[in-house]
Amino acid sequence: MVMAPAPAAPTATNTALAPAVAAAAAAPAPLVAVDGSEDPIERLLDQITALKAEHKRLEHQLEPLLEALSAAMASGQLDPAFSHNDWSFSHSAGRLSYAYPAAVEQIERQLKAAKEAAIQQGRATEKRGKPFWTIRPPSAPALPF
Repeated sequence: MVMAPAPAAPTATNTALAPAVAAAAAAPAPLVAVDGSEDPIERLLDQITALKAEHKRLEHQLEPLLEALSAAMASGQLDPAFSHNDWSFSHSAGRLSYAYPAAVEQIERQLKAAKEAAIQQGRATEKRGKPFWTIRPPSAPALPF
């Protein structure tokens, strides 16, 4: 089934979203089937994939802007935390990780092996996190699960 988007909501460029525009952006416009069919799952999937594609496009547009923002902060033009048009900006240095000595890495491998053995022997209890969906565009490689 070929779907066509309903008329687009107004967008804002290079400015903060007005409350009415933000509310419109938060609620996706319903899709209308070109062939007149009313399959709700098809419409749901089309809405999700359209929003994911738009999200990806916006992320690509945002990336160089965030790099410019980081450069401005590094040059002292901006503080690491500030407000603009009632939007709060806060710079995060990134996730901290460590490289360990070989002896610690060996202990970690032993621990992983012990955990795997406990799972296989039925001595470990299973617990799950919050369910979620992974949605990738057609060009993305398939996940190994």
